[in-house]
Amino acid sequence: MLSIERQAIIKDILLEQKSVSVAGLTERFDVSFETIRRDLKVLEKEGMIEKTYGGAVLKQKVMNPADYQTLAHIMVDSKRKMAQRAVKLIAPGDCIYIGFSTTCVQVAALLPDIPVVVMTNSLEVMKMLSERKNVTLFSTGGNWDSRNHAFLGRTALDNLEGYHLDKAFISCRGLSMEVGLSDKTGLESDMRRKVAECSNEVYLMADRTKFDKVTFVKTCGFERITGVITDERMSDLWRNFLKGRGIRYYDEEIMDGEDETHDGNHLEINQE
Repeated sequence: MLSIERQAIIKDILLEQKSVSVAGLTERFDVSFETIRRDLKVLEKEGMIEKTYGGAVLKQKVMNPADYQTLAHIMVDSKRKMAQRAVKLIAPGDCIYIGFSTTCVQVAALLPDIPVVVMTNSLEVMKMLSERKNVTLFSTGGNWDSRNHAFLGRTALDNLEGYHLDKAFISCRGLSMEVGLSDKTGLESDMRRKVAECSNEVYLMADRTKFDKVTFVKTCGFERITGVITDERMSDLWRNFLKGRGIRYYDEEIMDGEDETHDGNHLEINQE
């Protein structure tokens, strides 16, 4: 098992049980004490836990995994790193969708004030871009979802029907080779699926903890994904998997062996 897979499982255990012991984890994963200590050090650096004698406890602010403000303060460096890669894919004149995850919000934060059209259902993205002079901002509308700080539901989905987007930047809760993208709720999944259907290119932003993980609701397979943006170097297994499906990858080491610039071709945003 890869370290990122083990750490993702440890996170799930912490969210459920609120604490773990080094001894218990070494027995569960059949690894050394030092390996588990390294895993806990990573989680401590991410701001998720406080180490204790013989184990660790979940930080109080992380007790509710669905709380948006909590997620916004976890793995911030990783999210910014992915956002830096994402904005390099955006050209003047593009019509783009920026998703409602705390990772996608960082794309809005780092987006330069260039002439682009931005469609979003994220309140945080709207607030960040509302004062940009060169950004034309569209909202999907919809029902307010406080857990995601976003507008979701049937109205948002219906409003997307008449639009065509050049590029979409979305996230997910889980990513596996067998299932594809998955989310925790149907509202999240429906929105991301609809955006993918309306977009010419779809870029998935998934940090290392999302890989090899399946959550409750399937969003879509890899057939709709143009590229995967992550925070660290992907395993060779994942690189080869994506290459075999013609999907670009953008990770710590390489931008899929290609130049990071694109030709800037774009579509007009049209409402049918």
